[in-house]
Amino acid sequence: MSATVRFSANKFWMNWQSLGRASELDQLMHASAKKWPASFSTDYMKVSELGPLEKWAAELRQLDAQSLIVIGIGGSSLGGIALKSLIDPHSDKLIFWEGPHPMAMQKIAQIAEHKQAAVLVVSKSGTTLETRANLSLFRQFFPGVPEYFVTSEPAQIKDLGATAKNTFLIPKNLGGRFSIVSPVGMMPALFVDYNVKAFLSAFAEANAEWELSIPVAENVAKQTAIHFYNLFAARFTGVAFWVYAADLVNWGHWLVQLWAESLGKKPHIAALPMIVKGPEDQHSLLQYFMEASNRHLHCFVHTESYGSRDSLITGEVKGDFANKSLSEVLAAQMRSIESALSAKERPVAEYLLSDLSEAEMARWFCFWMHVVSYLGYLWEINPFDQPGVEEGKIICKKLLRGEAVEEAVQPVFDLR
Repeated sequence: MSATVRFSANKFWMNWQSLGRASELDQLMHASAKKWPASFSTDYMKVSELGPLEKWAAELRQLDAQSLIVIGIGGSSLGGIALKSLIDPHSDKLIFWEGPHPMAMQKIAQIAEHKQAAVLVVSKSGTTLETRANLSLFRQFFPGVPEYFVTSEPAQIKDLGATAKNTFLIPKNLGGRFSIVSPVGMMPALFVDYNVKAFLSAFAEANAEWELSIPVAENVAKQTAIHFYNLFAARFTGVAFWVYAADLVNWGHWLVQLWAESLGKKPHIAALPMIVKGPEDQHSLLQYFMEASNRHLHCFVHTESYGSRDSLITGEVKGDFANKSLSEVLAAQMRSIESALSAKERPVAEYLLSDLSEAEMARWFCFWMHVVSYLGYLWEINPFDQPGVEEGKIICKKLLRGEAVEEAVQPVFDLR
């Protein structure tokens, strides 16, 4: 399958690049992979495994379910939210409920009161505090709503009423942040008629192109990881992903979790990711990036086509935008910031997607799973665990049980 994403970069990005050590770095990736195999490259859902999920979707249609409330957080929700943004971001047909916020509960209650709803509870461990708390609250006000479960640990959710009939499994070795290619991402997508067969087929094709055995010279995922490795080995300490397609902003939030949880493992690693929303953040963060310390890499993301959703701006209001399409205006804004940052000698790269189709997006998700994993391998860390996350969870449970925990902060002053 030919490439559908065009990568471009300025000289300040490419000046740091050399593939002269490609063989040595490829060997390093292979050595790390032996210690920490990339389970997403083997355990992703195959089209042939969709049968039970399609049966579930048909069952919801028979129940006349008008809304699916997905209760989950982090890797249990971010992939699904990203896919929803590509389909219909404002629809109440698919709702994700993450943290135990009162305002979120009000929104969920409004939907459950007026629409026939079903609930999908997603927790890889089965013990996620936020997910269990939200489910308990929902049951308090809306008992009897059909519930389904997605987990790697069915024994941990038996107390919730999970059975073999209403439970779908995540492969145990598939980390939550990679689980979009499992029932975690595919069940919500099926409910809103997303073409999951096209998505999974394209993911499989892309995975074959970028998997570990493909050498650097033929593997753009490995090349991209080496680009980042070289740049972070220099003086750069963060990467800003400038997303100029609103449809892709939630993909960006998914990427931030993938990047941060996979790579934030050692004190010497300084590679903080952030999402910058274009053009909105031109009016907030741009000033800092233009004239403060030159420590960030800048990756711009956009699409060539919005299809039928694009619109032509007429000359009703005077401006240089007259008779230009929305996509042309956004592209001009993106290019202008690329040029401005380049003039300040900032490293700038651009990823231009041909469209936002199921096949294109599957390749896009797959690409970054490989890039982040390979970058972790180059740093000789395990990109598939997240030990730093667990400590906070343990302390939180102690606090909720009323156990003594040393206060981390003390009062300093009050604002009056």
